[in-house]
Amino acid sequence: MSNKNPLSAYYRAPKLYTPIPSRGKFYDETVVDMPESGELPVFPMTAKDEMALKNPDALLNGEAVAQVIQSCVPAVKNARQMMSSDVDVLLVAIQGATYGDDVDVTATCPKCNEEVTGVASVEVAIGSMEVLEDSYSIEHNGLHIEIRPFTYESTISAGITNFKSTRSLQSIADVTDDLERLHLFNDNFKQIAELNFKLIVDSIASITITDEEGEPQIVADRTHIEEFLNNVESSVGNAIEAKIKTINSIGINHSTKLQCSTEGCVDEDGNPTVFDGNVNFDPVTFFTAS
Repeated sequence: MSNKNPLSAYYRAPKLYTPIPSRGKFYDETVVDMPESGELPVFPMTAKDEMALKNPDALLNGEAVAQVIQSCVPAVKNARQMMSSDVDVLLVAIQGATYGDDVDVTATCPKCNEEVTGVASVEVAIGSMEVLEDSYSIEHNGLHIEIRPFTYESTISAGITNFKSTRSLQSIADVTDDLERLHLFNDNFKQIAELNFKLIVDSIASITITDEEGEPQIVADRTHIEEFLNNVESSVGNAIEAKIKTINSIGINHSTKLQCSTEGCVDEDGNPTVFDGNVNFDPVTFFTAS
């Protein structure tokens, strides 16, 4: 007797296939099982997936997004270790697979300050994404510093710290004692600075130096790299931070053209004002607003 579920013919199937900015080159099979086509099959969300995205705590700590990505993109085995730019693309693809190609976008017209609502296309956004290069590096005083994009795990840490910081600043406003308020503010600033430093350390894949015999020596030990950054001049850290910012901006296009419908809001040629609106891929608003 067959144990096959008679309802299996009604199971979900992939609705679209998408490449990712990294093209999978930063991962092994424990993170993403990349198909030869270079495009990941994307399934629509289940009811369980949608429920996970309504859990505020799970959204904040990244668990909900990781679970949904691994459910809807079975080739992904460990979403937390993926690059943030890849996670952004997969979230957009899951949105498209579940709700269709259109995504509502709301922005303020820079000319008349009225709120404008438009529609962005998932297909267009994915089709216009930039891809990451095989490697990124900077040179400094004979050092060759290899830099890697942020992982989603790092982004989660940054989000949690920023959330705590915002809550802390709100509570500081209620403190009447000036010295205590200053102390709390300094603690808050210190936590943000420590996070930023940790993110820079995590973004350095390796540092190559030339040893006494003229041979290259690759330093990848996290403790050694952290100690190096703690003792090197600030220009090195600033150069690394600037490179990281450039790398993390690569990926899906976050903007779409919107046309203002307010009467009298026109450009120099008398046509309705057109401006760039930002598509917010933050899962807290991106999915709950669907």
